[in-house]
Amino acid sequence: MPSMSGSIRGQDNIRCVSVRHPTLGKTHLYCLPSPPPVGPTNDFEVDPEIDVVQPALLFTENNTNFSRLYGGTNETLYVKDAFHDHVITPHRPPASESQPEGFFSPRIRSRTASSFGTEHPDVPEEGPVTPFPLGATFVNPDLKGTKSAAYYAFRDVPGHGGCAVVRLKLTPASLGKDISVEDEGVFDDAVEERRQEADEFYNSFVFGPISDDLKAIMRQAFGGMLWTKQYYRFIQKEWLEGDPAQPPPPPERKYIRNRVRLFLSCVLLTLMVYEANRNGNTCI
Repeated sequence: MPSMSGSIRGQDNIRCVSVRHPTLGKTHLYCLPSPPPVGPTNDFEVDPEIDVVQPALLFTENNTNFSRLYGGTNETLYVKDAFHDHVITPHRPPASESQPEGFFSPRIRSRTASSFGTEHPDVPEEGPVTPFPLGATFVNPDLKGTKSAAYYAFRDVPGHGGCAVVRLKLTPASLGKDISVEDEGVFDDAVEERRQEADEFYNSFVFGPISDDLKAIMRQAFGGMLWTKQYYRFIQKEWLEGDPAQPPPPPERKYIRNRVRLFLSCVLLTLMVYEANRNGNTCI
């Protein structure tokens, strides 16, 4: 299991998430300070007197909130939906007056019912309560865990095309050995070089006259093909029935709208493999 920790480095107070893994080694995610938002005038010059936007590093554990979902016991104090509760106040369950101190009130509706149901009960359900985290914080104040986020809060973003710039860099290099981390100009130049390299790569597949719209369609198609070279093993039966070592999934999972689509996809894949093997072809 990897471990993450947060720190502030350099003269610019750069927020850094350091990631350590027993076999993959160590790397860093540098979350650079961002200039304030600008309007839609294509003029990215900002007032130097306005403070930059520094992200807040959030940490928790990448563990399911069994207490909220199933009424069970959480394996860790901080759970994977901590960022939702920390950032989005309405996501938090209401405080309880009847439950013992340190607990939220019983849930009004379960997450599964909220996602797939149509009925909206007016009275609270009898069910589990969510423990209120110690110290009234959903994220780990010690800045460590197995799940992390950089929370940029931009205020007063101009409407009708206003934008903000966020610069992040994942690298094993320490601060001082990678000049692009501390120099915005070098950082932007590196991004532009990668963009030009990508343009050259996709343009090499264009033969003959072709419109810009068709070029964009072709590029999106190639991008999807490259992305799907990743391998993801999805076993529908295990997903529907749940992991034997974990609490059972909600019964509504077996009746979601994608059930038929998943079944047909599995049948189609089986037929493709059979046909390829029958013809002596290699199935990739």
